[in-house]
Amino acid sequence: MFRRTLSYRQHAFLLAAFCTLLLGATLLPSGATAKGRLLVVYDYPEPEDIQAARSIRQSEVAEEVAEIVADWNLLDTDVTVRFGTQIGPHFTVLNNGAPEIQIPYSFYSATRDLFAARSFVDQVSPELSALNTLHHALYHELGHAVIYTKQTGISEQIEEQAVDELATIMLISAYDEGATIAASAAKAFQLLSTEPDTVDARNDIRRVQAISCLIYGSDPQKNADLLEDLPTNSDSLCPARFISYHKQWEKIFNIPLPD
Repeated sequence: MFRRTLSYRQHAFLLAAFCTLLLGATLLPSGATAKGRLLVVYDYPEPEDIQAARSIRQSEVAEEVAEIVADWNLLDTDVTVRFGTQIGPHFTVLNNGAPEIQIPYSFYSATRDLFAARSFVDQVSPELSALNTLHHALYHELGHAVIYTKQTGISEQIEEQAVDELATIMLISAYDEGATIAASAAKAFQLLSTEPDTVDARNDIRRVQAISCLIYGSDPQKNADLLEDLPTNSDSLCPARFISYHKQWEKIFNIPLPD
């Protein structure tokens, strides 16, 4: 199970306590008020999904994302993330107009099995890799929810690319081990691209390179090993790309995001 040395919840608690002592209230970005929430729902699992459901719930990955959504005021309206659906991960709008992120329990187990079957150098446990990939997927689908609920100016043609960028940037910004989490997602796409029944191997590779570029760009010295698998001139393009996308999402959310 993925746990940081000091979890986001612990960081948030310490920060809130410190701000309360200084100002008598928790600080929010200028002009920001608490609005939308990410509501986490776990549907009752089928027998074959019980282990996956237990692993997801015990990881508290979704709850930590929900806390960041609330603390950083990322949504203008409530959005439900529902585990245990038959299809997904995807973002949809229900017949009653309610926005919902849907994630099957099998997404975790299938990703875990993919990592287990394809050993590679420096591989962490398949369970941790699957939880990291789920973490990235949650922010990816959250990006679709943000685009649906806000005036972002992001067109449908580039939406998939934009929400991948958001997922990577949010992980790097919000978590001490965010680059490692995002790297697991990139590795999952790389493994998927070589599967016999893959739907779009070229798009999977594009996603690998896009995520890796942002990870490298966020800290070129620390992530220099990624350059050997990136296109020429990535040493200059990726840091500029990270800064550009980082500023784009800061503007959309109207808050400063940590680097």
